[in-house]
Amino acid sequence: MIERDKEVLYLLSRCEGVGPITMAKLLAHVETPAELMHLKLGQLFEMVGKTAKQLEPFFATDWRAKRLAEREKLELSGVKVLYKGAVDYPLNLMHIPDAPAVLYALGQTPSFNKKFLSIVGTRAMTVYAKKILQELLAHLDVDQVVIVSGLAKGVDACAQSLAIEMGFEVISVVAHGLDRTYPRDHLSLRRKIEQRGCTYSEFFNGVKPLAGHFVARNRIIAGLSEATLIVESAQSGGSLTTAHFAFGYERTLLAVPGRLTDRYSLGCNRLIGEMKALLYAGPETLIEALQLQRVDRQKSPAQKRQFKTDADKTLFAYLLKNGRAYPSQLLRHVDLEKQQLYGALLTLTLEGAIVHHNDNSYEVL
Repeated sequence: MIERDKEVLYLLSRCEGVGPITMAKLLAHVETPAELMHLKLGQLFEMVGKTAKQLEPFFATDWRAKRLAEREKLELSGVKVLYKGAVDYPLNLMHIPDAPAVLYALGQTPSFNKKFLSIVGTRAMTVYAKKILQELLAHLDVDQVVIVSGLAKGVDACAQSLAIEMGFEVISVVAHGLDRTYPRDHLSLRRKIEQRGCTYSEFFNGVKPLAGHFVARNRIIAGLSEATLIVESAQSGGSLTTAHFAFGYERTLLAVPGRLTDRYSLGCNRLIGEMKALLYAGPETLIEALQLQRVDRQKSPAQKRQFKTDADKTLFAYLLKNGRAYPSQLLRHVDLEKQQLYGALLTLTLEGAIVHHNDNSYEVL
């Protein structure tokens, strides 16, 4: 793609109120984006109707010069500007009807020869969801799969954190400019992601994470990937929006089933019931859907974890084998003094190795 075409795509993307659908209509009337520079505003009205009013700045020389200067400054800061149709633009994304003409990226260029898997779900994830993610990622090959998600709290961040720990390339898609991070406390996670993968956004620096931007972000998450997995979702929310985009783009959609009484499984169960999503029955379901080779890299949590004391190791091994238990049960069945037991419970809980439930029971995460 020549520089003049890139300039035109960039300038059009900076016209307020001109979205991907309008851009697609404009580009459908010309052989190259640069040809739009030679048209008059009246001709654009014939192409896109009243929306052409939003394109008036595009014809102002001063406005164009200012915008191009901003792009140069952005690129000097390390942000890559990707253009639809260029070799470094994500191939899967290029094929959706509302793909952004311009995409901003920070980090490393992902391996487009791998399969992209989007994993999303509720912010209020459960222990069940984490176990699903741990099992799945342990059976996927880092040389075959790139993990995509939205950096949100809950399932998104958990999937991305686990993927980084296991050596996957990871992509975040955010609903704001790349000069900020939302939520703010995920800045450290985002930096880790950008060491091996990247963060994508269709929004220029300075744009805030407004509600409507998250819906736009979700279409990119779905559009980037061959498959989308919904791990947990209530009856409404952003995860289901991503699912509907994936279904509409005719991409593989899977959902993790749950009990009928579980609030955060209702959305997944509905997608399965409406036959929009395949029932995720374990790693094999996804491996077959993406035609991947299975790689079992999973060690037991006890093998992987480093314990500070023998008491911690003994307690963790018991909970791992026997499941959820109360302190009274542990006192009877674990060979530890009361003081040792409660010390180990506190240590393992603070380290995130086990979870302390509201009913005072404990369980391995």
